[in-house]
Amino acid sequence: MSSNKTKIFTLLICLVSLCSFSQEISFCDGNNDKLITLMKSNYKNLPMDGAKYVSIGNCKYIIGVGTTSTKSKTTSVMARISSVKARREVLLLLNNAFVTSEAILTTEQVITDNTSSYFEGFRDEVTEKSSAFVSGMPMLTAFKSSDGSTFIYILYKLI
Repeated sequence: MSSNKTKIFTLLICLVSLCSFSQEISFCDGNNDKLITLMKSNYKNLPMDGAKYVSIGNCKYIIGVGTTSTKSKTTSVMARISSVKARREVLLLLNNAFVTSEAILTTEQVITDNTSSYFEGFRDEVTEKSSAFVSGMPMLTAFKSSDGSTFIYILYKLI
């Protein structure tokens, strides 16, 4: 009889431990406000691409940040460009990157009636093959920099 009580007691301790572990994970996953506030304070005034590990209390995250210029782009285009850049940064942090990028600057001169005009174009092409871990990272937040010139897109994953 004592053996049965010991087994039941051990089973109860295991269940209580699993419940508290489960509650901690759901607390971290459902409490993103502190993380959003931290990311906005870090990147709003000085936006830059990057990835890092962040801890808030017992919650640990991996963060990817991608940026793009806001000039003459729709929100959808800005989100796609900066999302790819954020994923690239996470891949580089995890040493699992297969990303190619190419920056192309074109200059053109147009001469009409003894006047000449110059035009410049810049194109940044990024190709990405990402792993399932990075592809499954949801967006935490997206916002414009304090001067409005840069769109910032932040991905996160609870680790």
